[in-house]
Amino acid sequence: MINFSNVNKTYPGGYLALKQVSFSLAAGEMAFLTGHSGAGKSTLLKLISMMEKPSSGSICVNHNELADIKYQQIPYVRRGIGMIFQNHNLLKDRTIFDNVALPLIIEGVSHKEIRKRVSTALEKVHLSAKLRCYPHMLSGGEQQRVGIARAIVNKPPILLADEPTGNLDPKLSLDIIRLFEEFNAAGVTVLIATHDLGLIARMKYRTLTLKEGTMINDGIVDGLQAKGGIDE
Repeated sequence: MINFSNVNKTYPGGYLALKQVSFSLAAGEMAFLTGHSGAGKSTLLKLISMMEKPSSGSICVNHNELADIKYQQIPYVRRGIGMIFQNHNLLKDRTIFDNVALPLIIEGVSHKEIRKRVSTALEKVHLSAKLRCYPHMLSGGEQQRVGIARAIVNKPPILLADEPTGNLDPKLSLDIIRLFEEFNAAGVTVLIATHDLGLIARMKYRTLTLKEGTMINDGIVDGLQAKGGIDE
Protein backbone atom coordinates (compact mmCIF):
# COMPACT_ATOMS: atom_id res chain seq x y z
CA MET A 1 0.00 0.00 0.00
CA ILE A 2 2.88 2.39 0.92
CA ASN A 3 6.47 1.49 0.14
CA PHE A 4 9.59 3.63 0.52
CA SER A 5 12.90 2.36 -0.86
CA ASN A 6 16.10 4.32 -0.08
CA VAL A 7 14.28 7.66 -0.17
CA ASN A 8 16.22 10.90 0.26
CA LYS A 9 14.78 14.41 0.38
CA THR A 10 17.04 17.45 0.17
CA TYR A 11 15.53 20.94 0.26
CA PRO A 12 16.99 23.99 -1.49
CA GLY A 13 19.99 25.19 0.48
CA GLY A 14 21.22 21.67 1.09
CA TYR A 15 19.07 20.65 4.09
CA LEU A 16 18.74 16.85 4.05
CA ALA A 17 15.29 16.15 5.55
CA LEU A 18 15.15 12.40 4.89
CA LYS A 19 18.11 10.04 4.56
CA GLN A 20 17.86 6.60 2.94
CA VAL A 21 14.38 5.92 4.36
CA SER A 22 12.94 2.48 3.62
CA PHE A 23 9.75 0.94 5.02
CA SER A 24 6.50 -0.66 3.93
CA LEU A 25 2.98 -0.22 5.27
CA ALA A 26 0.57 -2.97 4.28
CA ALA A 27 -3.00 -2.48 3.13
CA GLY A 28 -5.28 -2.24 6.16
CA GLU A 29 -2.43 -1.51 8.57
CA MET A 30 -2.43 1.25 11.20
CA ALA A 31 0.83 2.75 12.45
CA PHE A 32 2.32 5.77 14.17
CA LEU A 33 5.15 7.90 12.79
CA THR A 34 7.09 9.63 15.53
CA GLY A 35 10.26 11.59 16.16
CA HIS A 36 11.41 14.95 17.51
CA SER A 37 10.40 18.24 15.90
CA GLY A 38 12.23 18.49 12.59
CA ALA A 39 12.87 14.75 12.37
CA GLY A 40 11.17 14.54 8.98
CA LYS A 41 7.64 13.37 9.83
CA SER A 42 5.79 16.04 7.87
CA THR A 43 8.19 15.71 4.94
CA LEU A 44 7.51 11.98 4.76
CA LEU A 45 3.73 12.55 4.69
CA LYS A 46 4.12 15.24 2.02
CA LEU A 47 6.06 12.79 -0.14
CA ILE A 48 3.27 10.20 0.15
CA SER A 49 0.63 12.78 -0.80
CA MET A 50 2.82 14.18 -3.62
CA MET A 51 3.01 17.63 -2.05
CA GLU A 52 6.77 17.16 -2.33
CA LYS A 53 8.99 15.06 -4.58
CA PRO A 54 11.87 12.88 -3.35
CA SER A 55 15.41 13.82 -4.34
CA SER A 56 16.16 10.14 -4.91
CA GLY A 57 14.76 6.71 -4.14
CA SER A 58 11.44 5.04 -4.91
CA ILE A 59 7.96 5.59 -3.45
CA CYS A 60 4.98 3.40 -4.31
CA VAL A 61 1.48 4.30 -3.04
CA ASN A 62 -1.72 2.41 -3.88
CA HIS A 63 0.22 0.41 -6.50
CA ASN A 64 1.38 3.64 -8.18
CA GLU A 65 5.08 4.31 -8.62
CA LEU A 66 5.02 8.04 -7.84
CA ALA A 67 8.00 8.83 -10.06
CA ASP A 68 5.91 7.69 -13.04
CA ILE A 69 2.96 9.95 -12.23
CA LYS A 70 2.62 12.89 -14.58
CA TYR A 71 1.67 16.33 -13.28
CA GLN A 72 -1.86 16.18 -14.65
CA GLN A 73 -2.40 12.78 -13.00
CA ILE A 74 -1.53 13.97 -9.48
CA PRO A 75 -5.12 15.00 -8.52
CA TYR A 76 -6.39 11.53 -9.45
CA VAL A 77 -3.71 9.78 -7.39
CA ARG A 78 -4.44 12.05 -4.43
CA ARG A 79 -8.07 10.93 -4.42
CA GLY A 80 -6.84 7.68 -2.90
CA ILE A 81 -5.30 9.54 0.05
CA GLY A 82 -7.13 11.38 2.82
CA MET A 83 -4.96 14.03 4.53
CA ILE A 84 -5.68 15.42 8.00
CA PHE A 85 -3.81 18.44 9.39
CA GLN A 86 -3.19 19.66 12.92
CA ASN A 87 -4.59 23.13 12.20
CA HIS A 88 -7.69 21.70 10.43
CA ASN A 89 -7.36 24.00 7.37
CA LEU A 90 -11.10 24.65 7.39
CA LEU A 91 -12.64 27.46 5.32
CA LYS A 92 -13.91 29.90 7.93
CA ASP A 93 -16.56 31.47 5.70
CA ARG A 94 -18.12 28.12 4.71
CA THR A 95 -20.45 25.87 6.67
CA ILE A 96 -19.33 22.50 7.98
CA PHE A 97 -21.33 20.87 5.18
CA ASP A 98 -19.52 22.94 2.55
CA ASN A 99 -16.11 22.25 4.08
CA VAL A 100 -16.65 18.50 4.01
CA ALA A 101 -18.17 18.63 0.53
CA LEU A 102 -15.19 20.48 -1.00
CA PRO A 103 -13.27 17.39 -2.28
CA LEU A 104 -16.44 16.09 -3.93
CA ILE A 105 -17.22 19.44 -5.54
CA ILE A 106 -13.71 19.49 -7.01
CA GLU A 107 -14.29 15.98 -8.40
CA GLY A 108 -17.56 17.06 -10.00
CA VAL A 109 -19.77 14.69 -8.00
CA SER A 110 -23.53 15.23 -8.36
CA HIS A 111 -25.38 17.31 -5.75
CA LYS A 112 -27.45 14.30 -4.68
CA GLU A 113 -24.36 12.16 -4.15
CA ILE A 114 -22.59 14.99 -2.32
CA ARG A 115 -25.47 15.32 0.16
CA LYS A 116 -25.42 11.57 0.76
CA ARG A 117 -21.66 11.27 1.22
CA VAL A 118 -21.30 14.38 3.39
CA SER A 119 -24.13 13.22 5.66
CA THR A 120 -22.50 9.80 5.99
CA ALA A 121 -19.06 11.28 6.73
CA LEU A 122 -20.41 13.64 9.39
CA GLU A 123 -22.37 10.80 10.96
CA LYS A 124 -19.17 8.74 11.24
CA VAL A 125 -17.46 11.52 13.20
CA HIS A 126 -20.60 12.18 15.28
CA LEU A 127 -21.27 15.69 13.94
CA SER A 128 -24.52 15.24 12.04
CA ALA A 129 -26.14 18.03 14.04
CA LYS A 130 -23.43 20.55 13.11
CA LEU A 131 -23.64 20.54 9.31
CA ARG A 132 -25.08 24.10 9.12
CA CYS A 133 -22.65 25.52 11.66
CA TYR A 134 -19.49 27.48 10.83
CA PRO A 135 -16.01 26.45 12.06
CA HIS A 136 -15.82 29.21 14.72
CA MET A 137 -18.94 27.76 16.35
CA LEU A 138 -17.20 24.43 17.03
CA SER A 139 -14.68 23.35 19.66
CA GLY A 140 -11.14 22.38 18.71
CA GLY A 141 -11.97 18.69 18.92
CA GLU A 142 -15.07 19.15 16.76
CA GLN A 143 -13.08 21.07 14.15
CA GLN A 144 -10.55 18.25 14.02
CA ARG A 145 -13.39 15.79 13.43
CA VAL A 146 -14.63 17.98 10.57
CA GLY A 147 -11.15 17.70 9.07
CA ILE A 148 -11.37 13.92 9.39
CA ALA A 149 -14.83 13.88 7.77
CA ARG A 150 -13.47 15.90 4.84
CA ALA A 151 -10.57 13.44 4.49
CA ILE A 152 -12.82 10.37 4.37
CA VAL A 153 -15.73 11.76 2.34
CA ASN A 154 -14.42 10.31 -0.93
CA LYS A 155 -13.65 6.96 0.75
CA PRO A 156 -9.86 6.86 0.27
CA PRO A 157 -8.01 3.61 1.06
CA ILE A 158 -5.27 5.57 2.87
CA LEU A 159 -5.55 8.14 5.67
CA LEU A 160 -2.56 10.30 6.63
CA ALA A 161 -2.73 12.46 9.77
CA ASP A 162 -0.12 15.08 10.67
CA GLU A 163 -0.22 15.77 14.43
CA PRO A 164 -4.03 15.35 14.58
CA THR A 165 -4.10 15.53 18.38
CA GLY A 166 -1.46 18.23 18.85
CA ASN A 167 -3.89 20.89 20.07
CA LEU A 168 -6.19 18.59 22.05
CA ASP A 169 -6.31 17.46 25.66
CA PRO A 170 -5.66 13.76 26.48
CA LYS A 171 -9.32 12.74 26.49
CA LEU A 172 -10.08 14.37 23.14
CA SER A 173 -6.86 12.88 21.75
CA LEU A 174 -8.06 9.39 22.60
CA ASP A 175 -11.45 10.14 21.05
CA ILE A 176 -9.73 11.10 17.79
CA ILE A 177 -7.54 7.98 17.84
CA ARG A 178 -10.62 5.82 18.38
CA LEU A 179 -12.10 7.33 15.21
CA PHE A 180 -8.99 6.32 13.31
CA GLU A 181 -9.31 2.84 14.78
CA GLU A 182 -12.87 2.61 13.48
CA PHE A 183 -11.75 3.50 9.95
CA ASN A 184 -8.84 1.06 10.21
CA ALA A 185 -11.24 -1.69 11.32
CA ALA A 186 -13.14 -1.06 8.07
CA GLY A 187 -9.96 -1.75 6.07
CA VAL A 188 -8.49 1.75 5.70
CA THR A 189 -4.69 2.08 5.95
CA VAL A 190 -3.85 4.70 8.60
CA LEU A 191 -0.53 6.48 9.26
CA ILE A 192 -0.49 9.03 12.08
CA ALA A 193 2.45 11.38 12.62
CA THR A 194 2.74 12.53 16.23
CA HIS A 195 5.31 13.55 18.83
CA ASP A 196 2.90 12.62 21.66
CA LEU A 197 4.90 9.79 23.23
CA GLY A 198 2.39 9.52 26.08
CA LEU A 199 -0.36 8.71 23.60
CA ILE A 200 1.79 6.23 21.70
CA ALA A 201 2.74 4.51 24.96
CA ARG A 202 -0.93 3.66 25.51
CA MET A 203 -1.21 2.05 22.09
CA LYS A 204 -0.15 -1.30 20.70
CA TYR A 205 0.29 -0.30 17.10
CA ARG A 206 3.47 -0.40 15.08
CA THR A 207 5.58 2.74 15.54
CA LEU A 208 7.98 4.10 12.93
CA THR A 209 10.58 6.40 14.46
CA LEU A 210 12.56 9.10 12.63
CA LYS A 211 15.68 10.77 14.03
CA GLU A 212 17.33 13.54 12.05
CA GLY A 213 15.73 12.22 8.87
CA THR A 214 16.78 8.60 9.39
CA MET A 215 14.37 5.75 10.18
CA ILE A 216 15.83 4.30 13.38
CA ASN A 217 12.97 1.98 14.30
CA ASP A 218 10.23 0.37 12.21
CA GLY A 219 8.24 -1.07 15.09
CA ILE A 220 8.75 -4.69 14.11
CA VAL A 221 9.98 -7.01 16.84
CA ASP A 222 11.28 -10.48 15.93
CA GLY A 223 9.62 -10.16 12.55
CA LEU A 224 6.18 -9.74 14.08
CA GLN A 225 4.20 -6.56 13.67
CA ALA A 226 2.75 -5.17 16.88
CA LYS A 227 -0.91 -4.35 16.45
CA GLY A 228 -3.66 -3.70 18.91
CA GLY A 229 -5.74 -0.93 20.34
CA ILE A 230 -5.83 1.49 23.21
CA ASP A 231 -4.42 -0.07 26.35
CA GLU A 232 -6.96 0.81 28.95
